[in-house]
Amino acid sequence: MSLRSRILLLFGLATLLAATSVAAPAWLVLRDAEDRSATVRASLQLATLREAVDRAAAPLVASLRAAVTDEALLSARARQDETSLRQRLAALLEPLGSSVRLDMVGGQGQLLAAVPAAADPMASGATALRRDLVPGQVASGFEKAEGEVLLVASLRLAQGDLLSLGVPASEVLGQIARQLGADLLLRDLDGALQFASTATLRDRASFLQSGDTIEMDGRIFRLEPTPAVNSAGALIGEILVLADATAAIKSRRLLLLVASALLVVAATVTCSALYGVIRDALDPLTELARALQAVARGDIFASAAVGRRGDEVGAIGDALQSLRSNTMALDRLQTGNRLAGLRERVLIAQEISRLAAVLEGPARQEILGLLEGEDATLGPAFARLSGHVVQQHRAMAELLAERTRDLALVRQALDERLQFNRMREELDVARRLQLSSLPTTYPEHDFFKLHAAMTPAKEVGGDFCDLVMLDDNRLLLMIGDASGKGVSAAIFIAMARSLLRAAMTRGARPSEALGQANEMLAADNPTMMFATAIVAVLDCRTGVLTYANAGHNAPRRRCVGGREAELPVEVGIALGVMDGIDFVDQSLQLEAGDHLLMFTDGVTEAVGPGETMFGDARLAAIVADPVHSEPALLVEAVAHSVDVFAQTEPQADDITMVALHWRGVAAIPNSPTREKEMI
Repeated sequence: MSLRSRILLLFGLATLLAATSVAAPAWLVLRDAEDRSATVRASLQLATLREAVDRAAAPLVASLRAAVTDEALLSARARQDETSLRQRLAALLEPLGSSVRLDMVGGQGQLLAAVPAAADPMASGATALRRDLVPGQVASGFEKAEGEVLLVASLRLAQGDLLSLGVPASEVLGQIARQLGADLLLRDLDGALQFASTATLRDRASFLQSGDTIEMDGRIFRLEPTPAVNSAGALIGEILVLADATAAIKSRRLLLLVASALLVVAATVTCSALYGVIRDALDPLTELARALQAVARGDIFASAAVGRRGDEVGAIGDALQSLRSNTMALDRLQTGNRLAGLRERVLIAQEISRLAAVLEGPARQEILGLLEGEDATLGPAFARLSGHVVQQHRAMAELLAERTRDLALVRQALDERLQFNRMREELDVARRLQLSSLPTTYPEHDFFKLHAAMTPAKEVGGDFCDLVMLDDNRLLLMIGDASGKGVSAAIFIAMARSLLRAAMTRGARPSEALGQANEMLAADNPTMMFATAIVAVLDCRTGVLTYANAGHNAPRRRCVGGREAELPVEVGIALGVMDGIDFVDQSLQLEAGDHLLMFTDGVTEAVGPGETMFGDARLAAIVADPVHSEPALLVEAVAHSVDVFAQTEPQADDITMVALHWRGVAAIPNSPTREKEMI
């Protein structure tokens, strides 16, 4: 392959690589932007649809609240007269129309009466709704009953019964579609169509999937999916809303078209310019190569028809001319040297012959025999030189062996350094992974504020904390500390955190979660490690904090009046020490304005100059200071105080803190507690 072809091929590959390097990241950025946009659209649509559903359910809620005050209904329920109860329900339902259904569910989840008659309650999970709803509270959602999707609103009565009112979803979905200003359709979990706002959607429903785009009336619509859930939060189907995406899709298509056109134009112009440059450079080079080949064959008079140029080609032409001149000069010099050599050999042979005259017998004949011929002067010189070469070879061999040993030592040191760097990189990755497990966003609620921080003493630490909402009204707070530090402590505390979180999400009490985690850790603990932990659950409806302790430091509490003290806790035994340990649940009523700080012993046992420790007294003074009115300010103040106290002393242990500010429920408008007081 010629040089011209190789350069063009190389440039083509480089152009393709550059285009790929630009296009691939651009495509990834666009894809990421589309994913983020889809997430935002889904969240916004879910909130909008939820608001529209609540609006559509408002008449049902008003009817339920009116039915709650019906004396005849309450009297029939008190007498447990099923016939009178059904008759009264029918009388209350008559003004609402024939398509409406009204249920009353008893305290054990059984259907007391239904109009029209039915075998099961409309509201799925009626028992859970009775438990979760406070008297007078309403829950609404889509339900699938007897093959039909209904919009159901359920209200819990003061005596514990559940009153549910439902209308066919098709009667309210049209109203929701008008409120949204967009067409929509509803499908159940089996994919069966339950509602479509237009006939066109009904005809094409079997071919439509989430995320598809369709064209209608010259507009482009994107099918945005939103889950349809029942009153208990379970999925019963999917609502697809036709969102107008004409402008976004056309803009994206135009952007891709313009980018592709610019790329093609740039590649064409560049290739054309490069071809002209290569042709201008390689044609003279071909002529110069021909002349150089002739010179190499011995034609010292060969030349190339290349004019004067100021670039590399001109430099090569000048070099060729210089080569020709030097070659001719060298030829003349070689001829002169050859003649001089002949004269020198004759002179040396004469001198050696004169010196050999002093020798006798065979030695002289041997020397004279060596002087015969053209190489007469090389024999004695080569013999002398051979002695020196043998001696130098021995010295070089010893030096090479010594340098080989040094090279082996250097290679071993390099291998050890590579292993050390690899270990540091793995520890750095483990540190980033552990710090990423610390919550960066905290559960948000009108009743409380949260903040947390973790500072490992080594590359990886043995502490953990966790903040998560178990449901709409319960906040889980966990903090723990493993024995020791480093990778082993990080692995052990990660196991403890996973076991505790799994148990709590399954509905266990704090003491049960500690017990289950302790059994698993103690059963397989060859390193005899252990971990202390506190698990607490805050009921946001009442402000009651339920917690259990496994050998961890007692949290600090600051009340509204400025009083500060440790939280009363049972000391307990650390996790992993021994199995069969029972842990104790404790409860505490938080008052509005209370601050709570959970921490690990890296705070109180921080070492300062003179081997003194930070201690509980310093920590209590910081917590008691009312200037730290926000959880973030409290955590930052403690961390800063520990750092100032330690001065130049290294951090002795991992430091982890979780701060909670309980605002209370009475001061928040429309809170469940205030609704309960009003009822």
